[in-house]
Amino acid sequence: MGVMTRIVSAFFIISIFSVSFAGQRNMDVKRKRYIPKVKKFIVHKKKANSFSRASHSLNSKKQKFSVKSSVVSDFKAQMNNDPEVLFVEEDIIMNAAFEPGDDGTDEDPYYQYQWHYNGVNGIDMAATWDITKGKSNVVIAVLDTGVTNHSDFQGRFLPGADLVSDNDFSNDGDGRDSDPSDPGDWIESGDVCYQGNFSSSSWHGTHVAGTIAANSGNGVGATGINFNSKILPVRVLGKCGGYLSDIADGVRWAVGESVNGLPINQNPAHVINLSLGGFGSCGPTMQSAIDVARAKGAVVVVAAGNDGNNLDINSYTPANCQGVITVGAGTKSGSMAYYSNYGEAVDVTAPGGDSWGKVVSLSNSGTTTPNSDDVKGMSGTSMAAPHVAGVASLIFSVNPDLYPAQVEAIIKESSRAFSCSGGCGDGWLNALEAVILAQDTIPDPDFVGNEPVKAPSAPAPVILETQDSGGGMCGSVDMSGGNGAGGPGGGFPASILIGLVMGFLSLRPSKSRKA
Repeated sequence: MGVMTRIVSAFFIISIFSVSFAGQRNMDVKRKRYIPKVKKFIVHKKKANSFSRASHSLNSKKQKFSVKSSVVSDFKAQMNNDPEVLFVEEDIIMNAAFEPGDDGTDEDPYYQYQWHYNGVNGIDMAATWDITKGKSNVVIAVLDTGVTNHSDFQGRFLPGADLVSDNDFSNDGDGRDSDPSDPGDWIESGDVCYQGNFSSSSWHGTHVAGTIAANSGNGVGATGINFNSKILPVRVLGKCGGYLSDIADGVRWAVGESVNGLPINQNPAHVINLSLGGFGSCGPTMQSAIDVARAKGAVVVVAAGNDGNNLDINSYTPANCQGVITVGAGTKSGSMAYYSNYGEAVDVTAPGGDSWGKVVSLSNSGTTTPNSDDVKGMSGTSMAAPHVAGVASLIFSVNPDLYPAQVEAIIKESSRAFSCSGGCGDGWLNALEAVILAQDTIPDPDFVGNEPVKAPSAPAPVILETQDSGGGMCGSVDMSGGNGAGGPGGGFPASILIGLVMGFLSLRPSKSRKA
C-alpha cells in the first residue's frame, strides 16, 4: 500500500470515527419540535344518503391534503364553499409534553432528579409548560434567608430588601437595607441561639426560590416551575430565625407598602411565599399584614410546619392565619410526610420529600459564607410551599386579573385525591388542572371561596345517530331530556315523539350544506 493510499485510508477511518463519536455524543440530546413548511388537512366529505351534519363521525369519508402555508386560507375557503364538505381540520403534529431540553433548549443536569414535577406523584409540570412557562410581569416575593447569586437565577431577580433588624441574627453586621443577599445563617459558639451544636448555613431561601423560578432549559443547575416570572427576594430570617415584626413588615413591603428603614418597593408582588413559621396564634400584626397583601391582590402561601402536629390542637403561625394558602408536605411515594403538620388549617398538599426522595433545587457549597453554586435535595413543608407559589404564579400568568380568593379556590378545586387519613387539605397539588381551570375562570371581586370557583357546566346533549335506508328514523335525536314528562316508566317519552318527527323531516333534502 502506497503512502498516499495509507494517508487516504487513515483519513477515512478518522472521519468514520468522528461521525460515530458525534452521533454518540448527540444521542441523548432532545429533539426540536418539527415545524413543517407544508400543512396537512383532513377533509370530511359526505357519504351518499347522509344528510346530517352531526353524523360526520360515523357517516363521512375522509381525504387528506397537503397545502403550502402561503395558501392555507384560500384552501380553507375553497373547502368550506364545497357543498359536499362537512368540515376541515388541520392534521396537526403532536409531541410529548415540553420539558427542559426540548425546542433547542439545554436540559438542566438535575432535572432528571426532580421527581416532584412529573411522574406518579409529581404535579404534572411537563404538560403545564405546554400551556404557560410564566410571564415576565408576574412577581413572586420569597420571604426567607435571602438569596445567593446563583448563576441559575441570572436575570430573574428584582431589587429586594433585608428586613432583619436584630444584629444578633443578621450575620451581615447591619440592620435593614436594600441588600437581600444571604450571608449565611450558620450558628456557632457565642451566638445567642447556640445550643451546643454547630450548624452550617442552610441556603434555605436559595432553595425555595429555585423551586419557584430557577432558569430552565439553560443547561445549568435545576429546573424551576416558572421559567419567566421575576423573584422579589426579601430577607426576613437570619442565623437564629426572624422576628414576627420583621416578617410582617416584609409582607407589607413586598406589596408596596411603606415600612421603616426602606424605600418603597416599586415591583409589588402577586404571590408571596412564606416557608417559615413558629408556635403561637395569628396575632393582629401578622393578620393585618396578610389582609393588606390580599387587598392589594397578592396570594400568600405558607408552609404548614414540620412538627408532625395537629393544627386543630396546636397553634402554628402564620399557617393558622386567615386568607393564606397553607401547604402540607407529601412524599415521593404519594403519602403525607410524617413530619408535616396537618389539620383543618391545611388547604392543599404538595411535594415536600423525605429521605427516600428529596426536593431538588439550587443551593450553595459554603458551610458558612457563600462559596460556589450548588444543587441539593432538601425535605420539609418549606419545600412544599414554593410548589404552590410557583403554580399560583402560573395561574396569574394565564389570567392576571383573578382575585386571591379565586386563586386559592382554583388550587384547591383542581387538586387530586391521594391516600391521606385526614387533615391534608383538599388534595395533592395538580399544576396542569389548576392552570386549565384558571384559563376558564372569570375574575370576580365578590368571590369569597365558599362555592366552586367555576360552576359545573350543563352536560352536553347526548346525540344518538341511526340510519335506515328503507325509511324509519334518521338524523339527530336529542335524548338528553331523560324519560320525558311521564317520568321513569310513566307514559310515552316526549323525546321519542320528537325523534319520530325529526326523523321524518330529515328525509327531505337539506338546503344548508356548508360546514
